Amino acid sequence: MAVILERLRLHDYRNIEAAEIELSPEFNLLAGQNAQGKTSVLEAITLLSLGRVVRGSRDTEAIREGTEAASVFGEIQPTGTALGMELFRGRKKRALLNGLGLARASDLLGRLPSVSFWAGDLELVTGEPAGRRLMMDSELSQLYPSYFRHLAIYKRALEQRNALLKLASDRYVGDEQFEVWEAQLGESGHEIRSFRVEWCEMLAPLAAAAHGEMAPGEALSLVYLRKDEEPDLTLALAQTRGRDIARGSTSVGPHRDDLEIMVGGRLARQFGSQGQQRTSVISLKIAVLDLAKQIIGFPPLLLLDDIFSDLDEHRRARLVHTALTHGGQVVVTCTEAGQAGGELVGRSKIFRVNQGQVQAE
Repeated sequence: MAVILERLRLHDYRNIEAAEIELSPEFNLLAGQNAQGKTSVLEAITLLSLGRVVRGSRDTEAIREGTEAASVFGEIQPTGTALGMELFRGRKKRALLNGLGLARASDLLGRLPSVSFWAGDLELVTGEPAGRRLMMDSELSQLYPSYFRHLAIYKRALEQRNALLKLASDRYVGDEQFEVWEAQLGESGHEIRSFRVEWCEMLAPLAAAAHGEMAPGEALSLVYLRKDEEPDLTLALAQTRGRDIARGSTSVGPHRDDLEIMVGGRLARQFGSQGQQRTSVISLKIAVLDLAKQIIGFPPLLLLDDIFSDLDEHRRARLVHTALTHGGQVVVTCTEAGQAGGELVGRSKIFRVNQGQVQAE
């Protein structure tokens, strides 16, 4: 049974002083000029979905200027569950479930599954591996709680090993101190890679099919790339310890891996045209959406942020077709409602966003 975000309430979030939004269970269109608050609404939804701010590196950047705290609350159906997140200046953010505080913000993961498409997502193809790893981590953490547990263990162990590497450049550190953390890195790193490889193998044919519809004759392929060849990660960490002490960081493990996106057997980021790169990222996102639906049994919430102005008519039509046919709740932002096309506009609940005010038509 699909999870639907029925109501959203924001207070002092970005440039929105206060807003209460009752969403349609199907299509929602937020229209307004740039810097009026449309993207802030979508980001508030992802905050409830992922437990973290997606624009900027610090939670405090999302708190409205001149205020000390921000809050986002949402009610999801059919359970009537209330999700909440409070951000503060000078202290830790707080996640809430039905009004009760949760131990970690990440405990919200999986309660409101979502797939987002932001204007900057072209960097998934053209940018650095870190962006593609973050995408994999975000999607897999929503789908598999055990993946997120292994990811949290891995990150903590990686921080500890890196701290020891820096310490060891100044004084002696015994092997046994490294081995404790390397064992954790080896175990959790193996699980992370197993999840990622399986996910990419399921994702690849879906992405290829979506790409083939938009660009007949062009073959899209996805390959999970391990940057180290030793199958036993714990052993690889021991073997590279001396080199890592010299460089001050850990050189092997899933935090170094990548997802290669290729068109016609060539890396899209290096050899693809801008059109091929745009088609590739749209295909990737459509595949992520379809695969999530297969795994969780219902379509996740689809968030499309101000992307139509950067797409030609053909690619825009393919995204609108996905929004109309995938069968779940959709929230779209654009500067002019007409950019989304007549069919989507005709089926949407429309909101006007102006100077941080959100009004339903």
